Amino acid sequence: MYGFGSIAEGVKDTAFHTFLLFYFNQVLGLPGALSGAAIFLALCVDAITDPLVGSLSDNLHHRFGRRHPFMYAAALPMGINFWLLFNPPDGLGEYGLFAWFTVFAVLVRSSMTLYSIPSNSMVAELTDDYDERTTLVSWRFMFGWAGGLTFTQIGYRAFFYAQEGMGDGRLNADAYGGFALVGGVAIIIAILVCSIGTHHLIPSLKPPPDKTPFTMQRFFREFAEVFGNRSYRMLVIGSLFASVAGGFNSVVGLYVTTYFWEFSAEQIASLALALAISLVLGVGLARPLSGAFEKRRIAVWLSAVGIFFGPLPIFLRLLGLMPANGHPALLPIILIHSVVLVTGVIIIGIVIASMIADTVDENELVTGKRQEGMFASAIAFSAKATSGIGGFLAGVALDLIAFPTQAEPGTIPAEKVDALGIAVGPMLLVLYLLSLVFLSQYRLTRAQHTEILDELARRHDSA
Repeated sequence: MYGFGSIAEGVKDTAFHTFLLFYFNQVLGLPGALSGAAIFLALCVDAITDPLVGSLSDNLHHRFGRRHPFMYAAALPMGINFWLLFNPPDGLGEYGLFAWFTVFAVLVRSSMTLYSIPSNSMVAELTDDYDERTTLVSWRFMFGWAGGLTFTQIGYRAFFYAQEGMGDGRLNADAYGGFALVGGVAIIIAILVCSIGTHHLIPSLKPPPDKTPFTMQRFFREFAEVFGNRSYRMLVIGSLFASVAGGFNSVVGLYVTTYFWEFSAEQIASLALALAISLVLGVGLARPLSGAFEKRRIAVWLSAVGIFFGPLPIFLRLLGLMPANGHPALLPIILIHSVVLVTGVIIIGIVIASMIADTVDENELVTGKRQEGMFASAIAFSAKATSGIGGFLAGVALDLIAFPTQAEPGTIPAEKVDALGIAVGPMLLVLYLLSLVFLSQYRLTRAQHTEILDELARRHDSA
């Protein structure tokens, strides 16, 4: 039940990472820079709301506990705003469309914050075991990715398929309304199932520390305390760069598969479906790897592999070393590459989320406070940075290379297609490299975490 709620995050992330920029830019004709700016402005709001909700969640006194009131409140607004985001009225004009995009992207993200921050905070409360936390996070990742992959299949196979006389279904504006309706309903159901299904755990969760009234001064003091933790700070920055890289890749991914590789909607759906293999491998391997190696080592090793392996097919194509578009070997090659790469991405995400939970204990040792909500806000913000900063960079890149809008695959000049590859490959390389630099600075080990738990236990016994 706890993991099931992540379906809401998977649906929202799939829409934001894969379809949102494409819809407003390619389908509705909003310039790439304005489309990316709308996503980025929504992220700027998140920079405030995420830690704010984290602090409020840490200190809430309610008969439903600290977390569940926010989770219940998120379900309906998020589903409705998600549907409205993909249903702008006709005749808005360029800046009216930009305003609609910005406002409802902010509302969807803010509603998501009310659910994701409190629910992510529960990982550190449900167990203090070093490896069991990895298992809990794995369940969340499994449902989140499964929800996203299923939603992708629904999109390509039920709404965006090519119809006779209609051209490419991905460019059909009318298809996105039904697509968003299915997503909105799935979001509402997933959040309510998680909230109701974990309601009985409320008495066993950590109580708020005291009844000191909330003030902005207190909020900023707690914010400074959290970011004073070096391990946490390195994780946040490293995770942020990794998320931006993943977001940039996801946002331009539909452009790359549609125009660079010239895959059909059905072939892209097959690529997305194959990622179910990545989900099984990533979730299945995360706990054994966490038990055999230090979490930091796993994250660093896999990030190093991603630096070179991630943009490899694009570089090979630019060098003329990949099969031509339409060649029967091209789809299997890209499919295998995607499965391997995404498996590593899933494991990294699970391990980093588990490491965040460990830093909560380290922070309690130093400050005497349990601040799960504030710490969880980094995970939520990094995930949103995926489409926020990544979407902004993608939109700017598309405008810089003057990539055509509302264009059918196969009709774009070769130099524009090559420019798309040149924009994507090096950008991924730089972002993954920056992520590796910061993740390598994380220092909390299994032995140190055990010592921290022992000392906290002695303090609690003494108190």
